[in-house]
Amino acid sequence: MNISWLSLSAARKQLSQDGYANLADSGSLTHRIRTKCPDSFKVKLVGHTTIRPDHQECSLLNLPESVQALSRQVFLCCDGKPLIFARTIIGLVEKNRALTERIATLGEYSLGSILFRDPLARKCQMQLAYISLDHEFFKDVDLTGTGSDNDIWMRRSLYDYEGCNLIVYESFLS
Repeated sequence: MNISWLSLSAARKQLSQDGYANLADSGSLTHRIRTKCPDSFKVKLVGHTTIRPDHQECSLLNLPESVQALSRQVFLCCDGKPLIFARTIIGLVEKNRALTERIATLGEYSLGSILFRDPLARKCQMQLAYISLDHEFFKDVDLTGTGSDNDIWMRRSLYDYEGCNLIVYESFLS
């Protein structure tokens, strides 16, 4: 997947102060949206599938390119409107088995409910990108009804959770 990722310092030069603060916030996005819409927050499961991670993902996850991964996709919604499209990638290797099984059974619960409640979860790296909605990253996602029709910002975060590496992509739809 050809996405031009920017370091936080490089992205800061392209964003307003508020825009940068919103994208670079290292706290729980789920918590932020729940606070904004306490009565109408919902996680909508788009799906989870087995994929072959691309070269960048394998490198970040420290996986050989022959290993498959679990990909989980959700929308974080407020008042029925998707605000965030999130995709999680975790390698299907033995050391990740317990976490992979936990992620696969989350259903319409957010991954943030695990990552931000456990002191053993650590965000190691964050990058930002400005991407077109017709990019191949969104090829399997129906973005109808999101209100987004232009390029959007997204971030990619690498987490270490009890020795397991996972990538979380968050696409800001509005």
